[in-house]
Amino acid sequence: MDAVKTGELIAQVRRERQLTQRNLAEGLHVSVQAVSKWERGLNCPDIGLLEPLAEALDLTVTELLSGRRGEEPKEEAVRDSLRFGEHQLRPKIRRWKRLFITAAVLLLAVALGLGYVWVRGNTEWLPQRETVVRPVDVTSRESTMARAAGKLTGLLYRVEFADGVSRCSFRWELWTHQGLERSWPAGERERYGDGRRKLIAVAYSTDAPRLDYGISLETPSGIAVHGLNGTLELSYMGQAHAFSPLEQRTEVDREEGAVLLALTLNPEGRLPAEDIADAKSGCVSALPKDEQTAHLLLKMYCE
Repeated sequence: MDAVKTGELIAQVRRERQLTQRNLAEGLHVSVQAVSKWERGLNCPDIGLLEPLAEALDLTVTELLSGRRGEEPKEEAVRDSLRFGEHQLRPKIRRWKRLFITAAVLLLAVALGLGYVWVRGNTEWLPQRETVVRPVDVTSRESTMARAAGKLTGLLYRVEFADGVSRCSFRWELWTHQGLERSWPAGERERYGDGRRKLIAVAYSTDAPRLDYGISLETPSGIAVHGLNGTLELSYMGQAHAFSPLEQRTEVDREEGAVLLALTLNPEGRLPAEDIADAKSGCVSALPKDEQTAHLLLKMYCE
């Protein structure tokens, strides 16, 4: 197809039939600009428009393709039609091919990402460089572990040990407005087998000035191991205290550990909001301002 000849024929016949460019455009459901580009030879009608355009101008498709009236269908016209169709379809095919490849790559990336998340969360095939601890919702199984610690208030955490970590230990720390006042070892446990993921149950009960606690670590058979039980006597312990456990996934720092539980204590039960410890992120940075208030932290370490 010669775009210039075809455009001149379209313009000539349109004027003969006393049609405006808008009339022709509306009949073909295209823009006036498209008709103008055809007539100026800047563009060719889409292959799907050749038949309705020929009917609108009382021409044959062969006449449109050749740009001459009275043109009889010939082998060359057929070949011209095929070449024209191929010329118009090739960019669309390339575009759809690019879209298909892009969609396939995106789907593959999503599948790989989901696969990585599944492998990370359900297997131990990937290396684990840091020990990670996170809270878990208490189900019947975890509730049994919490009760196995032997106390009233129970918390459950899931720990994923880093490669090379063989044991974990726990420590209580008492912080006042002046800084660290005292610390107590709360015991340590072996990792128990090669499994990376373990449950840790922490439970405690208070009866001023005493705090009784129990810590259990899951064994490969799913049994809670006893032994990390103890009692603290604190002058800061009153009839009321504020309670803040770890609430999000956090790495257990090799030097600083991670805070599993923070209790804010005051012998008179005064617990203003600005003095309450917040252990949601695994650390507590602010010290109490009141001289009679203290933060009691249970921290976990791995080695």
